[in-house]
Amino acid sequence: MADSVRQRFEQEEDARLAIYAWRSADADRRMPVENEGRLYDYRSRFQRDRDRVVYSRAFRRLRQKAQAGMLPEYEDHRRNRLTHTLEVTQLARTVARALRLNEDLVEAIGLAHDLGQPPFGPVGTRALDDIVGGRLDGRGGPGLGDLGGFRRSWQSLRVVDSLEKRYDHPGLNLTDPVREGVVKCAPVPDPPPWESLGLRRGCGVHLEGQVVRVADRIATALHDLDDGLQSGQLELSRVERLDSVRQLRRKLGDRYPSRGSRFARINSLHRGFVHLLVTGAVVASGRRLKRLIADQEIESAEQLSTVRDEIIDGTEIRLPPSARRVLEQIEQFLEGRVRSTREADQVEATGRRVILGLFAAYWSDPTLLDDHVLLRFREATGVRYLRDIPRERRAGEIREVYQQGSQYVTVLIDHLAAMTDTYAVREHRRLLSMAAVPIPGAERLRFESESLAPYPDTPRPPSTDRMD
Repeated sequence: MADSVRQRFEQEEDARLAIYAWRSADADRRMPVENEGRLYDYRSRFQRDRDRVVYSRAFRRLRQKAQAGMLPEYEDHRRNRLTHTLEVTQLARTVARALRLNEDLVEAIGLAHDLGQPPFGPVGTRALDDIVGGRLDGRGGPGLGDLGGFRRSWQSLRVVDSLEKRYDHPGLNLTDPVREGVVKCAPVPDPPPWESLGLRRGCGVHLEGQVVRVADRIATALHDLDDGLQSGQLELSRVERLDSVRQLRRKLGDRYPSRGSRFARINSLHRGFVHLLVTGAVVASGRRLKRLIADQEIESAEQLSTVRDEIIDGTEIRLPPSARRVLEQIEQFLEGRVRSTREADQVEATGRRVILGLFAAYWSDPTLLDDHVLLRFREATGVRYLRDIPRERRAGEIREVYQQGSQYVTVLIDHLAAMTDTYAVREHRRLLSMAAVPIPGAERLRFESESLAPYPDTPRPPSTDRMD
């Protein structure tokens, strides 16, 4: 009786899904599921993974992380990293259902794919990558050379594998298909050691992971366009002159409210592009999958599972050329009008100074860290808890233990990547007010730390006051 509900779900899943979809019954996880006295097992493996992600602390922190730049203090409707995650997951589920892929697997990947995103979005990612990529050595870096760099997808895997603390074991103990989707749904220039992570090497991401990757790209472009229009950062008349928008308006015909309010026209564009791109992904991908199955003469899910790694190359789920050109034009427009403006550069400089300033402070004086970070370093290395060491001996301990090797850097990167935008800014202000350690460029930080609105109406010149 205990397994009857889950087993019934798996039987229904097997009958409903296409032969190329991943079955939850075939998913393995690194450790057995914890026995916590449950009488009934009424969730599939992927449903359990989804629930674990939703209840994680890293997931809750996404609401205080910007999708790009910094969270505006004066706009309530702009997307943040949590709403981005929900939109990606919603689009991915729509595509997965139309293609008869495993929605539960797609949902788990979509909800977890950004758990490793640091504060300030791509700005924070670039700053942390500079630190652990060796590019800042001699100018605020740890001086340990290239430690492998920082990638959002790698950090997301670290979060679900080891950093989350909800069970007796480290991490969330997710199934391998979810873990692989989290890493491979984003472009990875330098692949990590797949085997040591328990992931398949030398093969493309499975179909469900590809769905999340396409949905992530669509959602990012469309909600950035929508946010820019809704906030007034972009002129609607200028957007309506884009070739892709003109094509969309011709398709919509009388359904586009040309004489309607600005708000109605913006919403009509967003709905139209979502429908256009999602439909394109479904139609083009469905045709490609049908040809793949026919060419390989595959007749069952069991037969496909034996050759999955050989025939799925990671490019099966994609947009058709016409839809891809539309998306590329929107992305290019946003790059020039939103992501490369003077205001964006100000946000980039501010977020970068916060990240690098925090790292410099913590690297110079670990006693500035919260207790739980020092305890994590003790657990990882077995050294004495720093606050148990007499004050007169701490400086030597810091030089000989903390600033030697890469383990302390790893703990710092984990801590910085987990911060929300608001916490990082607040902590940066606190350290500046303490003036506990010299932070490079501190004399220029007063303006940015006191006025962090990412899109100021009238940018003020930097303060000339020096901070002693």
